[in-house]
Amino acid sequence: MATDGWTWQVEQPEGWLLVPAAGMLPPDELARWEREVAAMIHADLDDEPYTGRGTGPDTGPGTGPGAGEGEALHQLYAEVAARSVANLRAFADGVVGSGARVAATLRVPDVTPVPVLVTVGVEPPGDAGDDLMTALGSTGGHPVAPPTIEHLDLPDGDGMRVTRLDLDAATGGAWMSVCLGRRTEHPDAVVDTVLQWRSPDLLRAPAMTKLLDELLPAVRVTRSTP
Repeated sequence: MATDGWTWQVEQPEGWLLVPAAGMLPPDELARWEREVAAMIHADLDDEPYTGRGTGPDTGPGTGPGAGEGEALHQLYAEVAARSVANLRAFADGVVGSGARVAATLRVPDVTPVPVLVTVGVEPPGDAGDDLMTALGSTGGHPVAPPTIEHLDLPDGDGMRVTRLDLDAATGGAWMSVCLGRRTEHPDAVVDTVLQWRSPDLLRAPAMTKLLDELLPAVRVTRSTP
């Protein structure tokens, strides 16, 4: 991806997927990616033991007591996997026009891949950081309490993590978000990297906090013009 004389890419860490948007791959490669990821998700979901499926010589689809229930679960998992891939792809297609990418982690137990929005922006030297703070979620919305803002020392810039809990005014539900930012200053520009995770699954926040810390170094930003 390129922005204002800078090029950036996400070097896919172990346990993560970089979700392609339409047009980023030839149609046959995109279809193959979807099939392979769906099969991977299905296999992971289908790995739970249940009556009628297992690893012994007399177990497997359609064998043993309860095989009907096993086959029903097997089909349900296939549908969940296909729907998960479709949602990831729709998310990626919806943000690519703004220059963003979607990465998804496979390392959150008991759930399908969890998407994270990845963006990189370039500001002039001396920028006050208002856009960065807004992107990180330090302002706006309907927070239950003031967002928690942490400043981080990073090897390649200044870091900031914003964690917040918001009320959904439309449904009355709650949304947790964890956003991680990195600001790298150059003589002629300020480059901001932002990772955003948001979900009604409030209990996933601690795991996502650690995973975002691992993903950030994989976002590589280089100068593309002299």
